[in-house]
Amino acid sequence: MRSAADANLVIAKLEDGEDILDSLQKVVKEHRIDSGTVLWGIGMLRDFEVGYFDGKAYHRKTFGPPHELLALHGSIAARADPVFHLHVAGGNEAHGVVGGHLFKGTVNVLSEVCLARFDRVRLGRELSPRSGLRELVVEPGRPGAAPST
Repeated sequence: MRSAADANLVIAKLEDGEDILDSLQKVVKEHRIDSGTVLWGIGMLRDFEVGYFDGKAYHRKTFGPPHELLALHGSIAARADPVFHLHVAGGNEAHGVVGGHLFKGTVNVLSEVCLARFDRVRLGRELSPRSGLRELVVEPGRPGAAPST
């Protein structure tokens, strides 16, 4: 995995065989992203697990064969559990598309991902009794606060 930053944007190139979530966690740590977003991701994934939430539970399915990574996006809350809330869309050899909440995945050949760091917004997660999910918590930064480094 290689990554570089330009202001608050980070571009990462993930290599074949890397665990996509572990690699993104390393990018977040290296570039000190406390709160942010995955803007986009393209490339390929294999052995990835997605879920569909029916309002009560996730229905998970694993796809072993490689799929084109058509879309990857979501939130980053580095101090929360889970750190990532990511959704994915993958295209198969029949030009069909599968997708949902990303639970795990392995980069196939390569993947390119763009992340953005928020300096004046803090994201967290809190268990909601209504949904049973660890939902996003958005806290505004202090007026005049310096950007994080």
